[in-house]
Amino acid sequence: MTSHNKKITAALVAVTIGAGGLAAAPLLAQTGSGGQRGPGHNHGAPTPGGGIGIQPGTGFGQVPGGGTGTQPGTGTGQQQPVMGVVQPDQPGVRQQGPDITSPRVGPGGDTFTVEGVRRGRTFRVTCDFVKSGMFDPIVFPGQEPAGHDHQFFGATTINKDSTGASLVAANVNGDATTCSRLRDGSAYWVPALQVADDPANPVTVQPDEIRVRYSAPRGQRVRTFPAGFTLVAGDKTATTVQANAGWRCEFDRPGTPLEASPPACDTDEDIVGVVRFPNCWDGKNATSPTQAHMAYSATGACPTTHPVAVPELIEEVFWPNDGLDHAYQLSSGNTAGIHADFINGWDQRALRNQVRRWLNRRG
Repeated sequence: MTSHNKKITAALVAVTIGAGGLAAAPLLAQTGSGGQRGPGHNHGAPTPGGGIGIQPGTGFGQVPGGGTGTQPGTGTGQQQPVMGVVQPDQPGVRQQGPDITSPRVGPGGDTFTVEGVRRGRTFRVTCDFVKSGMFDPIVFPGQEPAGHDHQFFGATTINKDSTGASLVAANVNGDATTCSRLRDGSAYWVPALQVADDPANPVTVQPDEIRVRYSAPRGQRVRTFPAGFTLVAGDKTATTVQANAGWRCEFDRPGTPLEASPPACDTDEDIVGVVRFPNCWDGKNATSPTQAHMAYSATGACPTTHPVAVPELIEEVFWPNDGLDHAYQLSSGNTAGIHADFINGWDQRALRNQVRRWLNRRG
């Protein structure tokens, strides 16, 4: 990535406990212009003495209840984690990878392999976290506050009035996105993940990034999303694991079933929320209030009501994890109701090129 692109880094709180007493490090919520943005963080072991990486409400890196965030000193001079929740990975810091001897280690993904459908072609986009906000330009256009708190990725100009056209216009120079592909000015978002150990004071966990997979079954040609295209997937009212959405750990082996709530993950891996979007379009409407313009394929075939195959999106959101047993919830309710949204902010020519090169190529 080029240095002129904005990168919103994690808000951190670190508390050092030394022989000389307690010293709290300053809060950091910086927006920098230097450095390049790579294809994604290396989610490895947490930084020793790391900060909490969690926020009450929509604040950045603050300690719940307005406290100091310090723990009783040990006189050892070592850093102590606050609340036991690790900070998001620090950009520019290559962290230790997973223990390759672990039986759970694997590249993750491919959860939705359908029997009888040939393995498809894929390209991927990784986008850093942008901000939280209680607005939803698809479901509640022009309204704020509305609905529940969301965590946004990709388009840096996202707001209650955003449309596909406004996102494309803002990113005409490739400098209004946190995505690894500069011409992707799309907005991706999910409800905020919260630690609800104290149900009266849930604490928002700041995510690391989102990884989006665009794919198509091998041998099937797909149509590029039209300008202004929107997608919503997942059922926020679900109380059991959904067929197309759920939770896993970062290094779960391919094919590991998703769960209705974040599983107990090792400290060297993130918690991952996964949502698969419908991939069959009615061929007429770029959006609809009820998402009636879209349907899921069955064993690779689109229904006659939605005959146009488009790229299948799978969004995976990565949240930091400390390996402890927390009570999690979403800002929209229980964790089984994970869902996600997408507004197409791609430069249309660039998206067509990606689809042609990676999804519709022969051979």
